[in-house]
Amino acid sequence: MKTDFDYKVDLKLKNILIVMPQFYAYQTKIHDDLIARGANVMFYDEEPEKTKYLVLKKLEKIFKKKNIFEKFNKQLTEQIIAQMPAGGYDYFLLIRGNIISEETVNTIKEKALKSGAKTVYYAWDSFENMRHGGQLGKLFDYRATFDSVDAKNDPSYELLPLFYSDDFDGAKLVPPAEYKYDYVSVSAFFPFRYRYFKAFKEANPDKKLCLKIYLPPSVYRGKKFSNPKEVKNLDMDIISFEPFSPEDIRNMCLHSKAVLDLAHEKQQGLTMRTMETLGIRRKLVTNNIYLKDYEFYNPDNALILEDLATKADEAEASGDYSAFTLPDANWLDKPYVEDERIRKRYSIHAWLDKLLG
Repeated sequence: MKTDFDYKVDLKLKNILIVMPQFYAYQTKIHDDLIARGANVMFYDEEPEKTKYLVLKKLEKIFKKKNIFEKFNKQLTEQIIAQMPAGGYDYFLLIRGNIISEETVNTIKEKALKSGAKTVYYAWDSFENMRHGGQLGKLFDYRATFDSVDAKNDPSYELLPLFYSDDFDGAKLVPPAEYKYDYVSVSAFFPFRYRYFKAFKEANPDKKLCLKIYLPPSVYRGKKFSNPKEVKNLDMDIISFEPFSPEDIRNMCLHSKAVLDLAHEKQQGLTMRTMETLGIRRKLVTNNIYLKDYEFYNPDNALILEDLATKADEAEASGDYSAFTLPDANWLDKPYVEDERIRKRYSIHAWLDKLLG
């Protein structure tokens, strides 16, 4: 991988240990950047295999057993120590660490790192969504979070949003000759999201919308059994049982004037899609009210929607969906306000420089 980014941190021949969740292909993007810099990188999944993880998590909740993941932590620690490079690691980066124990962190620091190695923790989730509530990060030399509210409440954490990869770098992409869509949104299935997509579709017949939600067949079958109302009479113009590849998503966003991004309603940190929209210089419509906390927020580029749940209740009761009307050409066709200096601060290269620098 070649890049014209001006790296600030020299990682050539550095041994880097990363423990993080398997999150789409983002771990591959991180790996590619570090390898391009000449680093030696080892990745470990921060959770057991998904089905086992969900079973253990449910057992933990039922039996209030705090050490339910003790076996996994022990196996992970032993594997890391057995496979570590001669002399140990120069960097230890833990991302989220939802089920990693303090004992695991301390053992890795003691037995798998070089003297003077740098330890870094990144909260790729809000504190309230993690079992350790952000306290695990206190064991590290440097800690950052993607959540602006958590950063305000705990000054020991630095606010560091997520990133866009080179695949979403507008400076490296050929702009389309013409746009296929006015608005695009591609995401995973949540009942609230499907509900709002139907409302947007109802309210905007005059616009070219591409609203897609991936519903895994296994999840669909499970919901038909456990909560059939959620998946009854699905709009197959919105629902897809086939996943979208990263290339599919990138191309849909690239060929749209704007991106509609509906984060989970309790999410405070910015989504990856928000950062990718910044990367490709596309307008954004989102329900994340915390977007205003960031330096790149500009009302000419981004529109924030509030209280969609109440609006959906009122629309379904009255049949009037006008509250879900999206901006027309007056906003869509207004030139995107660019600030290349700021935009580059949110590339994957700058993100890793900040974490490891």
